[in-house]
Amino acid sequence: MIKFKRLLSTALLMLWDWFCVFISLSIAIRLRYASVANGNNWLYAPPAIYENFPYYILFFSIIMYSLNWIFGCYNSVLKRVSFNDAFRQLCSSWVGFVLFFYSEKLLALTVLPNDKQLEPSIMLIMTAFMFLFMMVGRSFVKIVLTAKARFFRFSSFTIQKRIIVFGAGEAGEFLISKLDRSQELVKPVVFIDDDQNLVGKRVRGIRVYGDRTKLKEAIKRYNAHEVIVAVPTASREMLKYVVNVCSECRCRIRRFGTIDDVDLENASVSNINFEDLLRRSSVNLKMESIVKFISGRTVMITGGAGSIGSELCRQVMSFGCSKLIIFDINENGLFFIDNELKDIYGSERHVTVLGSIRDEERVDEVIKKYKPQLIFHAAAHKHVPMMEINPKESIKNNVFGTINVANCAINNGVEKFILISTDKAVNPANIMGASKRIAELSIQMQDKSSNTDFAAVRFGNVLGSNGSVVPFFQKQINEGGPVTVTHPDMRRYFMTIPEAVQLVLDAGAMANGGEIFVLDMGEPVKIYDLACDMIRLSGYEPNVDIEITFTGLRPGEKLFEEISLADEDVDKTRNDKIVSMKPVAYDYDVFRNNIDKLKLTLNETSPESMFRQVKEIVPTFNHNEMSSDDNE
Repeated sequence: MIKFKRLLSTALLMLWDWFCVFISLSIAIRLRYASVANGNNWLYAPPAIYENFPYYILFFSIIMYSLNWIFGCYNSVLKRVSFNDAFRQLCSSWVGFVLFFYSEKLLALTVLPNDKQLEPSIMLIMTAFMFLFMMVGRSFVKIVLTAKARFFRFSSFTIQKRIIVFGAGEAGEFLISKLDRSQELVKPVVFIDDDQNLVGKRVRGIRVYGDRTKLKEAIKRYNAHEVIVAVPTASREMLKYVVNVCSECRCRIRRFGTIDDVDLENASVSNINFEDLLRRSSVNLKMESIVKFISGRTVMITGGAGSIGSELCRQVMSFGCSKLIIFDINENGLFFIDNELKDIYGSERHVTVLGSIRDEERVDEVIKKYKPQLIFHAAAHKHVPMMEINPKESIKNNVFGTINVANCAINNGVEKFILISTDKAVNPANIMGASKRIAELSIQMQDKSSNTDFAAVRFGNVLGSNGSVVPFFQKQINEGGPVTVTHPDMRRYFMTIPEAVQLVLDAGAMANGGEIFVLDMGEPVKIYDLACDMIRLSGYEPNVDIEITFTGLRPGEKLFEEISLADEDVDKTRNDKIVSMKPVAYDYDVFRNNIDKLKLTLNETSPESMFRQVKEIVPTFNHNEMSSDDNE
């Protein structure tokens, strides 16, 4: 049916173009030979031209149709006819004039019954009128179709959504044109823009009402249903302001494009999410250093199917590694990241390997086979409450799994080993954090006695990761609540996954061995405020439409996380988003002995001796609620 309509549309357009040739040639002949004589009498062309008129129409129509097909004049969507379409038609018409001129001579000498030729002025006038009539016809169709669509959209028989566009710049202007072409029943009423030079003026016929302080007034005055933010570079403060105003006015808020959009043509209108509200100043990376660090090298990523690990895979591939080894125990995750990278880069530059970091023989086999120069160790158990239930698994995986990979790296001459750590390793209140602190100490110990450069990168929560509180809250909101928060004063650092991974790579490029790099996580976010923001972003009012309840701290949780130990010396780096912690003075002979003792405690039924040994290794470990039995 769609194909038939398209063919019918093209056929009607071609019929109109034939008429344009006919009427244009008629006008051109009459204008050329007409003059005022004997009052208002017209003197017409010589009879030979009228005798040949049908031949001219046929001949010029064939040339015109051919050129219109070549220049794509029949491929345009008439409802969206633009300057580009007019330019193509102009090119077709004037190339046609050249062909008319030269080929008409040949026609007059070989085909026509009378050899009277058309004068060049006639063909010139005909070409000008032909172009004019063709574009008038196409523009008329566009006007009629647009008027028809607007009549049905804005008539009293349809329900319209009145929207306010926040941002009258290029993105806002393009949004209006996109809404005009869409099937969505919306009516843009005004712009809001902070540029005082635009206030009171009109953009695409829509008035700029005022700056952001006038948003609330505009929503009420025009009874707006929705505000669309059309500022791709909108700051966190701007978005929070708009969210708060819209929440107060019970008005929906969406955005045009994402915070990283540069291609407005492909941008779309979507919901604002919490990542937008966390947006900070852009990260300034020494890209040449990262490229030099990664490009042409063989890189292995443990835990490569996880949230951080998979993003590491994407960015390491984009920076030009020669070979990527993705190592993980999660076969489904490996399958997905493998397919994703194949679609973008093909299958030659990466390999997926199934295995556990607890299996030292398997790790050694893989490193021996592929000979990675760099290892990013992202494999770990990270879920705090789950590790409190299964504390021995945290030690087996996070401590001894790390030691396994580190030993294999040393034995096979790996150049750099970067451990992905966590802010929960600082003064840990849970076994997961303590296990990561021991992992940090173990790689610092191994850095002292090997040619491999070991370093760790420490950061807090990442948005969108497996187990993140954000999708958990979103699920609760979608179900109508309540949203559960553990404590009204709980705070956490947050960072987006791509931002964290970029900084990890930059820190890895700077590592000389023994450092613990700490990423600037910005200001800690109050979890209660996070829940309120997410409820507002969903169009509800906290504790009115969606209830927030407090459940109390879970085992091993702290009200806030720290990023450095009191006795760690902080050094600046060339990146103002990364600081370096010098190694704390430590007796590594004692540490080795304590690690051996810790390993023996894993064979005991009760975890109490394991907790005591962890406390011996990490004196700042303050476990508030030790398990009485091993629930593994």
